[in-house]
Amino acid sequence: MTNTNLLPLLSYFEECHEGDILSFTQWLDKAIYMFHYLPTDTFSEIERQNVSHVLNELKEAVIKIHIEQNKCD
Repeated sequence: MTNTNLLPLLSYFEECHEGDILSFTQWLDKAIYMFHYLPTDTFSEIERQNVSHVLNELKEAVIKIHIEQNKCD
């Protein structure tokens, strides 16, 4: 994946999180944590697990992108 492909995502971090990847990952962690406070009949257990998994994968991908971006700088 080239930096050009990542430009919209990197631009989002710059605009919305002032380039602070940690801030973004903390918001993802908070979103996952908030699933515990939703009524149990809102989502099935498997839906909760799947959404949490996707958000964790997104967090890991963002961190990887950030590390790769900093290697190139």
